[in-house]
Formats: sequence, C-alpha cells, structure tokens
Amino acid sequence: MIDLHAHVLPGVDDGARDLAEALDMLRLAAEKGTRVVCATPHSHGPDLDVPAEKADAAFAALSAAAREAGIAVEVRLAAENWYRPDLPALAREGRLRTYGAGGRRWALVEFPPTHVPAEAAETLFALRLEGVHPVVAHPERNPSFWARPEAAAALRDQGALLQVTAGSLTGLFRKESRDCAKALFRLGAVDLLASDAHRRDRRPPGLDEARKVAAKWGGSKAPERLTEAVPDAILRGTDPA
Repeated sequence: MIDLHAHVLPGVDDGARDLAEALDMLRLAAEKGTRVVCATPHSHGPDLDVPAEKADAAFAALSAAAREAGIAVEVRLAAENWYRPDLPALAREGRLRTYGAGGRRWALVEFPPTHVPAEAAETLFALRLEGVHPVVAHPERNPSFWARPEAAAALRDQGALLQVTAGSLTGLFRKESRDCAKALFRLGAVDLLASDAHRRDRRPPGLDEARKVAAKWGGSKAPERLTEAVPDAILRGTDPA
C-alpha cells in the first residue's frame, strides 16, 4: 500500500518527535502492509510552516536511518500545504512542494479545521491554471462538509482529488467525520486513503483496517484503487483513471 499523508519527519512539526519515534512509525506502517510512506510536513500555515531546507534535512536523516535499520518502507517527501488564497502565486513562484518529480504535479492542500473559505473553489481552480492539481486533505473532518458532502464532491468535479483519513473510517475521529466519509463513498467521491499519522501511539500509521471498511462502503475494487492505483499515479505524475 501507498500512504501519501503522514507526519513522520522527526522533530519538524506536530508529528514524530524524534528519529526513534519516526522509525517506530515506519516499522508499524511496514507491519500493516504499507510499502511507501510519503512524509508531508506542514507548510505555509499560520502556526506550522516547515522550511524546505529543514524538511530536506530531516528527510535525508530519516531515509538513511530507515535503510540502515532495514525497514522495508520507501520514504518519499511532499508537504501538507495550508490553504491560502495566494496558493496560485506560491505555485507560480515554485514555493509549493508537490508529489513526484515530473509530469502532472499534485499538491496536498489542507483547509482550516473549522471551515472551508468561501473562495476556495476559485482558488483551487486558479491553482490548476498554474499547473498544480490539488489533493484535498481529509475533507470529511471539516465541519463545512458534514451537512453538505456534495460540496466536497463539487471540488472533485472541478478537478481536485479527495483524500480521506483512514481513521475516519475506523472510528478514530468523531461520528460526523465517519458519517461524512461514508456519504462521500456513496457519492463516489473518495480518491485515496491516507493515515495522516502523527505519533506511534496517537494516530499511528496503517491503512489495513480502513481498507476493510472501504470494501464495504465502496465495493471490492475500492481498497486497491484508494491505496495503490491512485496514489501510485499521483507519485508518477499521471492522471489517475
């Protein structure tokens, strides 16, 4: 499986506190069947904004330590970009970290946890005009979508992909998030599952249990599509089928 949203870089944000914990998180991911983990440190946020050079250094240290420890997980680097109206300008300036190295560029975008700004659809459209395609992080956890999951589906209709958190399917988060995730499955609007892992003991990595729920809600082909086919296409810089 491929996990495109995880805070495993040691000591850079609210994720892994140190290298030992980061390695433990990668071991847990491997034990649960994950073969690729993409580190997505917070970027451009009002409270959390990991500089590119700091992320690069932590990524290099973690990758080297994971190889030395023999952990069977490939580590990649992207970012969880905080939603801002100037995201298109940041993309134009080359300041948005995206998935993959070429082809179609995809960027993980996180809305504020309290709401979705009114101009969000317009901003994401403008971001696409700059050649960066948005992956909306955990829409099911945003109150703006709880009563209106079709509003999240509308962003998808306009070219975004929707990434649902594994824990929302398994009951880790509040009931509203699980209900919204289920509604997005009914709408056929879920594109990928990710752990959004933060610690080894609180929001740990792993997609295996969520895959079982995804099969119930989305059909037998959903687990492979959400944890293999779509994330692989994103990393390769292609358009998911």
